[in-house]
Amino acid sequence: KEVGPTSFAGVGAATSSENSNLVGGSGSAGGSSGAPGAGAAVASVAAGAASAGASAIADFFKTAKSPKVCFFHVFFKLAAFLAYFIGRNIMGNYVLTFILTIVLCAFDFWTVKNISGRLLVGMRWWNDIKEDGSSQWYFESIADESTVDPKDKSIFWGALYTWPVMWLVFLIINVLSFSWDWLLLILMIFIFGATNVVGYWKCSKDQKKQMGEWAKSQAVRAVVSNWF
Repeated sequence: KEVGPTSFAGVGAATSSENSNLVGGSGSAGGSSGAPGAGAAVASVAAGAASAGASAIADFFKTAKSPKVCFFHVFFKLAAFLAYFIGRNIMGNYVLTFILTIVLCAFDFWTVKNISGRLLVGMRWWNDIKEDGSSQWYFESIADESTVDPKDKSIFWGALYTWPVMWLVFLIINVLSFSWDWLLLILMIFIFGATNVVGYWKCSKDQKKQMGEWAKSQAVRAVVSNWF
């Protein structure tokens, strides 16, 4: 069962050892007890980095039709990556890093699935598990795709595809370097991102199919009206 077209409205360079620590270091599965005040210093650095990143993103999105939506479409991804990078390479606290990164990725998944996709490209998807265990996909798409802003569309699809690809690369590097401690976290982040990619890819195919059928019906109607 598929939902027909619907219109929507609304709302410098790092060293090689540092790169190795980012995606291939062995890491520590337990928290570390740093010197007094170290936690506060790390938190201050993290807050400063997040603030600078958020400001840069906001400036970039000013020319978009929906700058706030574009901002949050990317913000949670950036925040999750910073949580992973700082937690793994600076704090060395596995449990805290795991929890914080997964929470931010969950926020990102929900935002992309329910808000940014609907407002930036006019699409929405969901999957319903029936009582017999079977899975049913549902799609909604905007009736007129020409109303979608080109920059909104580019930002949406660019971030959507880049996010899981990046974590897939991290996953492969960790496997090849026999770094098992962080594999579960990286795999979960990849699954979050890949799920949205699959959902919107299916929704995009459904939208193109419906637009093709609509164009054919309009052509037939025009021919018939000319005859009579």
